[in-house]
Parts: sequence; structure tokens; C-alpha cells
Amino acid sequence: MKVKKWLCLALVLCMTVSFAACGSKDGAVYVQSVAQLSGMGGIAPGDRFAGVVVSENVAEINKDGERTITELLVREGDDVKEGQALFSYDTEELQLKLDMQKLELEQLKATIDNFKEQIKDLEKNQKKASADKKLQYTIQIQSTQVELKEAELNTKAKEAEVAKSEDILNNATVTSPVNGRIQSVVENGTDNNGRPLPYITIQQSGSYRIKGSLGELQRGGLFEGSRLTILSRTDSSVSWSGTVTLVDYENPIKNDNRDYIVMGSSDEMLSASKYPFYVELDNTDGLIMGQHVYMEIEGGAGGAGLSIDGSFVVTEEDGSAYVWAEKRGKLEKRAVTVGEYDPMTGTYTILDGLTAEDYIAFPDAERCVQGAATTHDFVPEEAPDGGMMDDGMMEGGMMDDEIVCGGLEMDDMGGETLGCEVE
Repeated sequence: MKVKKWLCLALVLCMTVSFAACGSKDGAVYVQSVAQLSGMGGIAPGDRFAGVVVSENVAEINKDGERTITELLVREGDDVKEGQALFSYDTEELQLKLDMQKLELEQLKATIDNFKEQIKDLEKNQKKASADKKLQYTIQIQSTQVELKEAELNTKAKEAEVAKSEDILNNATVTSPVNGRIQSVVENGTDNNGRPLPYITIQQSGSYRIKGSLGELQRGGLFEGSRLTILSRTDSSVSWSGTVTLVDYENPIKNDNRDYIVMGSSDEMLSASKYPFYVELDNTDGLIMGQHVYMEIEGGAGGAGLSIDGSFVVTEEDGSAYVWAEKRGKLEKRAVTVGEYDPMTGTYTILDGLTAEDYIAFPDAERCVQGAATTHDFVPEEAPDGGMMDDGMMEGGMMDDEIVCGGLEMDDMGGETLGCEVE
């Protein structure tokens, strides 16, 4: 019986939600918050994101695992110039290796000279030999020529090794390829896929973007294309603007709560997982790498990329679309630019024309007219016989006691009707 009661209660709640679309007070049209309708991914108007100025270009320097580093010349946070020394390899070990290779090369060259002399002697003796011994000399000559070719190939390989070792020795000190700031120095470490991390990572100077983070509860609140206002932490009158170019859900930030925290209305956001996002700036005047900033969504939370239920959007035959939106307490027919319709969620993405701070009405053909009064207070409509249609109220009177559902059990619902009555 409890299952049946819940089914009937769900039916009543669905009816209540449908009435909420057009319920009004004193004839005014009920309008609803776009922020609430879109979900907003947990972002409320006024929420701020913490961010830091980083380089758009990053140089990664890997170390040779077969060589020994004797001196590290930089540390995290250091500013470096192109060509500045970063670290040095052990040259004593390299020099010993090079000396051994050169010795082996000389031995191979001597072997080649020896084989050539042997071939000359064999050819000279072959001319003097009798006819029955000429074949034996021919075989010896051919065998020595094969050994000569093998020694020549080994010599070429050894020469390449010597050249490589000389180049390595001449470049035992590794230098910075760019002007920038040392972002990290990792002696030993791997990424999420088990690959070795770069030994030194340098953020290049001069090409900046903002890196922020998005909480788990705010997923969906920012999209590629969302517009943000960037605010100085030290001077509130200084600001910049930019566009979100990437929200990286594939590489969550380790939750160390150091640099990238979300400043919002919910403390719960601070403990949830965080995902990095990046903002391309319209201009970078006055910014320096490593500077910490605040970010707000332009025009209220949500900005570009709001997703609302498709039933609130009216589409015309020419492909244009509009919604009934509130403006100064009155209803207006407002054109909107919509993205693709998502049949899985039944929603449109609003690209332009609405912000999260707007209020819109369900497009009821009888109630929604230009200039109609609006209200934010939902009042249920009167039923045809004068009763109220709200929560425990049904047509004709109160539904105040227990809901009793008769008919069939949950495991026997094949196409039959579930009936309900009030006790």
C-alpha cells in the first residue's frame, strides 16, 4: 500500500508543477528565475572564483634518465631569461665515456687497415699460385672482404656515438629556451597515466591567461564562451575581461586548497573536487605572471551557455526564437539566440538574450501578452467549482487525510489503471 500511496503522491506533485507554470496573483503572470530554471551548476549571482595569471605557453624540459645531474641552478618561482643555465650534468662521467669511445674507434680503424693489407697480400700470392690453389686464395680474399665491410660499418656506428657524446659534453649545461618563470621542478613524479613528469616547467612571459577552478557542485555553470570579469585583489577599481576557452574535466586539480579556491555562497563547494578552467584575456595591460585575481561572470551568473527547459522557448517557422521575460514588472516578448536543442534533457542552450538574473514565464497563449503584469509569488489557480488546486487541495475540496490507492500491485502493472481515493 505504501508504494501505491507514493505513486499517487507523485502524480499530485506533477500536477502541481504543471499548474506552477501559469499560476498568478490578481491576474498577474507568474515568472520564474532563470537561474533556478537553468540549474546554474551551483553558481549563484555574486559568486567569485579565485584565479592566477599564468602563461599561455609553457616550456617543458626533460632530463636524461641515463645521466647524472650534478647541479640544479634554479628553483620554483625564479624568473629566468632565454639562454640562462638551469642545471648541469656530470661532465667527468661523460668525458670518461667519450675517451673510451674514441679508443674503440681507433681500434676499429686499425682493424680496417689490417684487413686491407691482408687482401693485398692474398691477391699478390694468388697471382703466383698454381691453378689448383687459386680457388683457395679466392675464398680467403672474399672472407676477408666480408670482415672488412663489417669493420667499416662498426666504424661508422662508433663515429656517430663519438659525435653524439661530444655534443652532449659540449651541452652539459641545459639552458632555458624562453623568458619566463619556473613553475615547477619535479625530481621524480608521474602524471595520471603513469608518464614521467617534466623535470622543469617554465611559464613563458608575455602571453598571459587566467587559470581558475570550478567546484564539483558547480559543474555546468561555466562553458566555453562564457564571459568573465577579472578583478584585481588589491585595487577593486582595476579590472579586465575575458572568455572561457577550456573547462578541463579530464584533469581535476589535487584538492590541496592552496591556490585555486572557489568563493561562493556554499561552504560545501570548498571541499568538493575542483576542475581547472582557462580564460583568454581581451587585454593583459597591467597584469604580471603569478598575480592572483578574482573572477565574476559578466552580467550575472551563467552568462553565455544557459540551459533552460525547451517548453519556455517559442520557436518560429523562420528559425527565430523568443521567450516571455519580465522587464520592470511587465511582460515582454524577448528575442533570444538559441543553440542546439538537446533531446536527451529537453533543453535549449541560450546563447544571447537572457541572463541568470532574468525571470521568464511559461508561454501560455491566453495569459502571456505584451505589457501584462508579472509576479514572483506563485498562487494556485481556482478550480472550476471554486476549490483550490494546490498540494493537498483537489477539485471539489480538501485532500487532507490519507491517500489510498486501489487497483494493482507494483509487480502487476501491465497496462492497467491505478485508481486513488481519499479516506
